[in-house]
Amino acid sequence: MSLGILKNVIYSLVTMVAMAALGAMLVADAAVARARVPRAADVQISVSQLPDASMRVVYTLRRPMRELIFDKTPGRYRASRWRFETPGFELQSYEGEDHIVMKSRERFERVVLVAKPHTIRMRKEYQPIARYGEGGAMVYTGHFWPMTRRGWRADASFDFTPARGGDVVAFGARAPALRDWRSPMAHPAFVYMGPIEPVETDNVMALIDPEAPPWIIAEFYGVTPRAFGWLADQFGFSPNAKPNLFLAAPLGEDEGRLSYSGDALPAQFQITLEGAAWRNPTDQAKNLFRRSTIHEAVHLWQSSARPAVEEVASWIHEGAADAIAAETLVGLGLWDAKDMAEDFERARAECAGDLNHGPLSTAQYRGRYRAIYACGHVIAAAVSRADGASVVDFWREFVALARENGGYSEALFYDLVLARTGDRAFTDQVRYFVRTPHAKPARDIERLMAASRAPLASPAAR
Repeated sequence: MSLGILKNVIYSLVTMVAMAALGAMLVADAAVARARVPRAADVQISVSQLPDASMRVVYTLRRPMRELIFDKTPGRYRASRWRFETPGFELQSYEGEDHIVMKSRERFERVVLVAKPHTIRMRKEYQPIARYGEGGAMVYTGHFWPMTRRGWRADASFDFTPARGGDVVAFGARAPALRDWRSPMAHPAFVYMGPIEPVETDNVMALIDPEAPPWIIAEFYGVTPRAFGWLADQFGFSPNAKPNLFLAAPLGEDEGRLSYSGDALPAQFQITLEGAAWRNPTDQAKNLFRRSTIHEAVHLWQSSARPAVEEVASWIHEGAADAIAAETLVGLGLWDAKDMAEDFERARAECAGDLNHGPLSTAQYRGRYRAIYACGHVIAAAVSRADGASVVDFWREFVALARENGGYSEALFYDLVLARTGDRAFTDQVRYFVRTPHAKPARDIERLMAASRAPLASPAAR
């Protein structure tokens, strides 16, 4: 091979290596660029408010699928209140799930439906759409968020478009519309659409139905900031995000009705007042509003440590929230020791009545929801008596322990009872009280309280 040919060969090889290296760099740079661009969600959910508080919902899929899967709601909400605008679709319900499918069983990329508000309150479930005054509505995203086949929430983002003249409010954000929105808590959330302007305090951003009676609004602004301050002091921290509070007041004309329902989510809770009896500030109405609102507020602190599994018994946090609400009212000077003792006696009597129908451990599955609150309250009080502290003091440590363990469980609850009381017999009796059917519930409640040894006292007296 001549020297000239050899030089040409070497030059060609060097050029090929350089080009290959350059190509590799370009591929790497492109990959980095792609990594910096957020990937589109698997499901884009566009929710547009209609004049009657119904919602037009558009599902756009990143790739064709044969179905959208949703966890089931009580009372066949979707079957009764969803109507497809896109021809050829139907809703199938089986195995505890709702499925959107094409009647032809083909894959699809887009489907449009209209969801109407439910005409009745769904018991122990978030309302999919709640009406507010002046044409507003609140949506709970969980009922519109599809699931994967493995039971996880699908990778989804939301668009929210209010009716003319309205804004969207969620987690402190207020805008004419939200695009590609994801909850900052990575959890289903409440989103308001409408003309009501939120009011912000040091403790909370509140959106209050203008149809709420003036005394309710005054109670809210008089009690909520003080309760939040007291709870922050007792728990030793404040919620990471400023909480949203939504208050709807579709009172109606039933003069004898005084209904308060509340739902709490991480950094959010909503209240619905129903019944014309709310129009007048009676002692009964004031007491119900204060106690129930503080109960929902307690959940904001409890949710700082989520259950380790979805099936954790609700009596653990619901009963404690009732007991801590009572402690808060005493701490704020709105109740005295007598009020607190009477509140506990009501819980004791209600618990005994519900335990006639079966053990606390199965109450939720049997629909005995009041047992969860009342008997959970009894247990929280018994534990606080046994360890000589308040219920909120127990929960301050329980939240910290749950954070260390990746969530809380019933077993972790019993472990802390034992650690704080040092009394294995009492801890076993609490576990027995939860799991065992009771032939004489009132007697067994008395035995549990007797085993706690210390007299019941208000937080102010401890």
